[in-house]
Amino acid sequence: MISFELSDKQKALRQKMYLVAKEKLQPLSLELDKKQPASIDARLREIMGNEQLNSLIIPEEYGGRPVDRLTLSIVTEEIGYGCAGFASIYAATVHAVSALLIGGSEQQKSEYLPLLLSTDGEVASCAITEEKGGSDTASFSTTAHLDGDVYVLSGLKRPIINAGYASFYIVWVSSDTGRGRAGINVFVIPQDTVGMTFSNFHEKTGLRITPTADIIFNKVTVPKANLIGLPGSGYLLLMQTLDLGRAFFGAIGIGLARAALEEVITFAKNRIILNRPIIKNQGISFPLAEIASELEAARLLVWKACRLMDLNLDYTRESSMAKLLATEVAVRATVEGMMILGQHGCIGFTPMSKYQRDAQALRIIEGTNQIQKMIIASQL
Repeated sequence: MISFELSDKQKALRQKMYLVAKEKLQPLSLELDKKQPASIDARLREIMGNEQLNSLIIPEEYGGRPVDRLTLSIVTEEIGYGCAGFASIYAATVHAVSALLIGGSEQQKSEYLPLLLSTDGEVASCAITEEKGGSDTASFSTTAHLDGDVYVLSGLKRPIINAGYASFYIVWVSSDTGRGRAGINVFVIPQDTVGMTFSNFHEKTGLRITPTADIIFNKVTVPKANLIGLPGSGYLLLMQTLDLGRAFFGAIGIGLARAALEEVITFAKNRIILNRPIIKNQGISFPLAEIASELEAARLLVWKACRLMDLNLDYTRESSMAKLLATEVAVRATVEGMMILGQHGCIGFTPMSKYQRDAQALRIIEGTNQIQKMIIASQL
């Protein structure tokens, strides 16, 4: 049974991360959004390291101080409240760690997970997407063929979060294009691997703070020991990793929606027209009431999905529902917010304009919301 009351530990962690979001992330967020695409800002890396965020996702035997998935969603929501771009950097790292924890060998976990515990604010990356593949997760043009005791990887992954800065990469490839899903393998590849290069960072409309680039594999040799799981098991691991991650992108959407709603409510209470605050008008207050209600419902759905993860029960449907509902609420909050703010929201670089662009990106990342509907429908 899911309790609606958080534990004292969860409340303390939530308050701590709220202050980090409010005092550190929000002031940086708009500033960095204006800049040209680049690697992770040093101040963001400092926050990542000082707050020991990665320790929350790494088991104790590898040096971490892990929390359950429900607690992690609470942390992720607060980070998303501060900056959806920074939260996406963190979520990509959660993805990579999840893949190693699910399918990695003891040697792989011992070698790579401790790298993320540095106070330098290290991150990891999942290299899944390809330009032509899109949502077809069974079709990879990046290949790996066995040559003696090593695999040789060739191809291009695009666009990839944290590319160029990650301590290690979890990379999905096709080892036998004629076998479809049964020919998919996944490797862990350390940074600075010879033959692995990166494009310039992509210019994007949303999540601009999140570094995104191409990864080019030019006959990259990878030892057999870097293969995660059994040969041909990559597709199953991919589905498990994505199912886990979707709820956390939902948590990011909730945090973003909270920030947008908070801003527009403050504005509506202080904007006086005809001697009364505009929030007194039902045309303003009713949409805000609906969004506030939808936000609460979306959060509970994220919590349910994460609770099912913690209980080792089936969470595929609920995770997709959480991502779908939360990101759609984020979009609605920012669209209505922009309408209510009017010129105050759309002239220059404003927080609401950033929220709106980030919310639209969240509908696409981690599987478009159309894909989420397909997954949900398949589970009905």
